[in-house]
Amino acid sequence: MHWQGFDLVDLDRILSMALYNFTAIIVGILNEREAIASEKLLKTESLAAMGKSLAAVVHDIKAPLVVIGGFARQLSKKFTNCDSINEKLDIIIKETENLEKMMHNMLDFSKPLALEISKGDINQIAKESKKLVTEVAQKKSVTIECNFASDLPTIPIDVFRIKEVIVNLVMNAIEASPVGAVVTLYTSADQNRVNIDIVDNGSGLSPTLKTQIFDPFFTTKKEGTGLGLAIVKKIVDAHKGSLELVNNSPKGLIFRIKLPRI
Repeated sequence: MHWQGFDLVDLDRILSMALYNFTAIIVGILNEREAIASEKLLKTESLAAMGKSLAAVVHDIKAPLVVIGGFARQLSKKFTNCDSINEKLDIIIKETENLEKMMHNMLDFSKPLALEISKGDINQIAKESKKLVTEVAQKKSVTIECNFASDLPTIPIDVFRIKEVIVNLVMNAIEASPVGAVVTLYTSADQNRVNIDIVDNGSGLSPTLKTQIFDPFFTTKKEGTGLGLAIVKKIVDAHKGSLELVNNSPKGLIFRIKLPRI
């Protein structure tokens, strides 16, 4: 009953204290998980409501834009000998096209993604994506280099959508890079995933901006809707993949796409 002054009362107190602390830890973990789940649910509901609002706004704006762009193109064909009028009409046409592109991005973000899954070769998709942005890179004297793994498996993806993701991220990398810089595309694979890295040597992002970069309508650019990276993340999430943003040493950023092999 007694051992060096230690009795059952002391044991009971110790066990009670241990049980209390253990219960407190479990409750804390459960509360934290519940808070995270509630936050995700609120964010999902908020994005769904935002999507519905966007779709309604785009529907109301799209028809007038089509009319404005159509009339401007007709007038541009008639005033072929008047440079001052043509210059103004060209501005109207260009800005209308920019607005139409914004409307398209908003619709893309507001709609649920319906993926068309097939077996895709990531290396081939990356090569095709590079071709689509080569002209933009050349205008800025940016070189796009590729370093592809030779043993990549084909994986179930929506080829068109993943190409959209890579093109968008490479375009961002080109815009972030100084004249004469190099943007590199890497592919690799591990046991569970196929990875795509888009690496630039730009000025990078502050820690605050990194937490906001994938938020809808957030942008550091003078033009654009701020939906490009939000749509990119939406596509990657729909593939049950992940999109990471990490620092590139000594400067710049790495956008890392991880897609499941199965």
